[in-house]
Amino acid sequence: MSANKIIIYVCLIFLYLGLSKSLSPSELGISYVTNEESLSELIRGAPLSVILTDTHATGFIIKTHYHKYRVVYGFQTYEELIVRVSRNFMLQHQKHIGLSIMHRNSENIADFTPLPPGSVFIGDRSFGNWQYNKSTKMKEWRFHRAYRYLPKYLGIEDLDITEKFYDRIKVAEKNQQAFLGFNDEFGIDGKITKKSFPSFFAKENKATMDIKEYLKNYFKKNFYTTTR
Repeated sequence: MSANKIIIYVCLIFLYLGLSKSLSPSELGISYVTNEESLSELIRGAPLSVILTDTHATGFIIKTHYHKYRVVYGFQTYEELIVRVSRNFMLQHQKHIGLSIMHRNSENIADFTPLPPGSVFIGDRSFGNWQYNKSTKMKEWRFHRAYRYLPKYLGIEDLDITEKFYDRIKVAEKNQQAFLGFNDEFGIDGKITKKSFPSFFAKENKATMDIKEYLKNYFKKNFYTTTR
């Protein structure tokens, strides 16, 4: 190998290390989530539903993983949050796009069973009630008028919330087993997830961009926290 090539390789290594440092999450104020406990410590309040809406990984050699959450609160508007996550936590939830991976009820008790968004609000009389549907001959959940915005925030406007559906949620929560809906409407292959949270799936159709374009656009578009 020629001396010039060695110099080039060394320069590239230092460039990579420099970029890694200057663009590190800690420098940008990005929180780090290692497990369920740290997620609960990061996101406070009750009741709430933390929905995993997107994932991303950066790095040429050592990968850094990120989650994007929509945090829907019972008595206020929602917020969107991007955090850095451990590899284990990323692998644990890689198929749970569109699911609530943490929910905390009105009694401030947290649960981490991946469930359809807003499961924590269903069955809570503070937010709605069960109404009998004569055509289907089933009880269906209806949010009170004061909380009519919740299905939109949660991405479940197309979901029929029946008492049978609610009972299945409670069984999944008791057994600590993920529930993606009777027809897998949620999760990485769920049709409701793809409609309500399309950003994750849109990336699959993007053309490959060069590293300069990547660095220019990624941090401009992805690292922010907004409240609506």
